This record gives sequence, structure tokens and C-alpha cells, in this order.
Amino acid sequence: MKKFGMRPGISIYNVKIQSLCKLKRSSEAKAVLDGVLSMGMKPNCVTYGHLIYGFCREGKLDVAKSLFKEMIDRKLKPESDCYFALVYYLCQGRDFEAALGICKECMAKGWVPNITTMKSLVDGLVSIEKVDEAKEIIGQLKEKFSRNADKWNEIEEGLP
Repeated sequence: MKKFGMRPGISIYNVKIQSLCKLKRSSEAKAVLDGVLSMGMKPNCVTYGHLIYGFCREGKLDVAKSLFKEMIDRKLKPESDCYFALVYYLCQGRDFEAALGICKECMAKGWVPNITTMKSLVDGLVSIEKVDEAKEIIGQLKEKFSRNADKWNEIEEGLP
């Protein structure tokens, strides 16, 4: 491409970033993003989504949260999968308060992570003595997403 005076677009870099993240080489993928930025190119939500997911999978949740913030600061709108991955991995990392914040943003957009992730969040909130927050989330789920209301009633009955 360079031979013909052409420069790769962000999609080409996204494939490279995704591949590195799948290989659990997210730090190298982040270096690719830094190179993209230094060339004056604009990353998109896909770019950040791959990186966030990659760092989450590697357990580097602070980096993932930082990239999420950077993405929003750049006026990019995270897709639902990005929110879902963050909530899931933050729960796995026992950062339930951060997961709750991301989950509330997600639900405000009309998206809700799967019931397993949400139950993990509710159980986690209870484990750190945030029962009221757990009940609030369940109430919102039953109100806004009534499809699983019966399951949420069952879960709510088991709360302290």
C-alpha cells in the first residue's frame, strides 16, 4: 500500500489490534493505537472495544477502565458489547462498585447484560454490604426489562 502512496485506514489497524488482543498481547495492541494516534488518525469505537475487551481478559481492569474513559473523552460512543464486557470482567475482578456504575450507564441506554452477569453483580453488591443498591438494580430490571421479572423476583426474595 505504501508503495502506491496509500495509507492503511483504521479498519486495517483494528484487525491488527483485535488479533493482538486475542493473543493476550493487549499491551502491544495499545502500542498500535498509540502509533495510530501519532499519525493523526482517528480510532473508532471498534478500536477501543477490542482493547477494552483484551485488557479485561488479561485482568488489567484499570487499563480497561482508563481506555473506556478515554473513548468517551474522545466523543466516541461505546457499543453495548463494550459495556457488557466491562460489567462482566469488573464483577470477576470483584470491583462491584465500578461494575454498578457502568451497568447503570448501560441500562440508561436500554441495554442490559445477560442474567448471569447481572446476578453476579447483585451477589457481589450484597457481599460488600450494598444490599440497597442490589435491590435498586433488581427493581430497575423488573421495571424496564420485564421479560425475566419472575427470575428477578426469585433472586430478590433470596436477598437479606
